[in-house]
Amino acid sequence: MKDWIERRKAVVFVLLAYGITWILAMPLVLSYLGIISIAMSYSIHYLLPYGPLLAALVTTTLVDGTEKVRELFHRIAKWKIRPLWIAITLFSVWLMYIGSGLIIVVMGEPWPDINAFGQMQYLPYLNVIVAWILWICTYGIGEETGWRGFLLPHLQSKYNALTSSLILALIWAGWHLPMFLYHVNFIMMGPIGTIFWVIGLMFGSVLLTSLYNNTEGSILLVAVWHGTYNLFTAAVGEIADTTAGIITMFVIILVIAIIRRFGPENLSKHERQTDL
Repeated sequence: MKDWIERRKAVVFVLLAYGITWILAMPLVLSYLGIISIAMSYSIHYLLPYGPLLAALVTTTLVDGTEKVRELFHRIAKWKIRPLWIAITLFSVWLMYIGSGLIIVVMGEPWPDINAFGQMQYLPYLNVIVAWILWICTYGIGEETGWRGFLLPHLQSKYNALTSSLILALIWAGWHLPMFLYHVNFIMMGPIGTIFWVIGLMFGSVLLTSLYNNTEGSILLVAVWHGTYNLFTAAVGEIADTTAGIITMFVIILVIAIIRRFGPENLSKHERQTDL
């Protein structure tokens, strides 16, 4: 059984990540569609990202045992990185927010109030710092432990960093499917918006791969970046939508620069992280 899972561990991981998340999302979907009438707290939405984390822990335990699980937790807590990459992780999205604010002002609109980003979907108002921490602890740590911490090294053992990023992005996009059945932001995208969302996800996947490889496998830092990105792109309100579009444009420009600077093989000055 162990040998069978080991030969198919990426498939096992993806099925578990999808299965756990989709089971957690099912009450939200059924409630939104009116199939069940039980009062349902949509804050369950913030449990969904723990699907990839749990899938990574289960698959790692089955294939490699507790020693590899400890190594996975070590990468979740890995913060001793070159100060440059800590600074890039902490401040790059905030700089994108400032840049988007300048563009919005030039367009004749008021500066996007930082406090507006403390409003998370399905939750009461949180101040921006609390919202930032919550995004990191949920969609940051939860998703990144699975996608970058487990699946990416496996893919990079077979493909170059760029190809691995694009394959992962398609799997990552599919994982979001239940959200298109209950989450108003996803529903309102429509077919064209969804296509652009997937393209944006691909660029985001490449950027996170580069960050993961440049930090030599720090799940913590990619989780912080992911959580910070969500803070400014997934908040509630029209100004958040405008800011999200401009920040995504900055991400695309940055990814093009990363590919030109480091090349597709590793997307990094270091060798790409693998599970070999």
